[in-house]
Amino acid sequence: MTCKRRDKMRPFLRLTSVLTAILLAAASQAENKGLPELTPEELERYQFEIEESEVTVTDLSLGQRYVLSTQRREVADLAARRLGIIKLKGDKSDLSILQNIVEKKLIRQEDVRGWQGLGIVFGDVLAAEFDLHWVSYADDVGTSKALRWRKTENYVFPVTMFSKRKQFNEKIDVFAVFDKIETDIERFKTFEENRPQFEAETRIETQTL
Repeated sequence: MTCKRRDKMRPFLRLTSVLTAILLAAASQAENKGLPELTPEELERYQFEIEESEVTVTDLSLGQRYVLSTQRREVADLAARRLGIIKLKGDKSDLSILQNIVEKKLIRQEDVRGWQGLGIVFGDVLAAEFDLHWVSYADDVGTSKALRWRKTENYVFPVTMFSKRKQFNEKIDVFAVFDKIETDIERFKTFEENRPQFEAETRIETQTL
């Protein structure tokens, strides 16, 4: 009985094998047509197509301003109650206060809102020190409150800077984070200030014509 079944299956198996071979050959041919053969050097320089998400940047809404103001006040109240700090100055001198809050564990690890409030106060320091301003930044992921330098496409996202570190149990060194961001900001400022202005000049000439 078993042999008979095998004999009956042989034509079917042959047909299946032929169809599989045809499909594989067709797929291989399609791949060869779609992707050029590149040498290692060419592959290294190959520009892959990257789909960029649409970004919308606007001034902060009234609601967003209220959220920032409320969370700033919460951090200021915490510093006043637990550290005796009368007022946050909004400049680099606040960094030692923020580090003190971290080291004394005045914010629970799971308190996301508290850590984000710390990020907002830290953002105020960055804004004051590096001439940044708060904006609303929306993309396909969601809407965030960010710091922007002038009208360029350079942004810093300080609100979640500490809450994400706490989420992954990372040690927080406020001064080290500040130094790292300072380096990044100075780098993109230098880049923007030395960027060729061909596009702007062309646009002006076109409008004049």
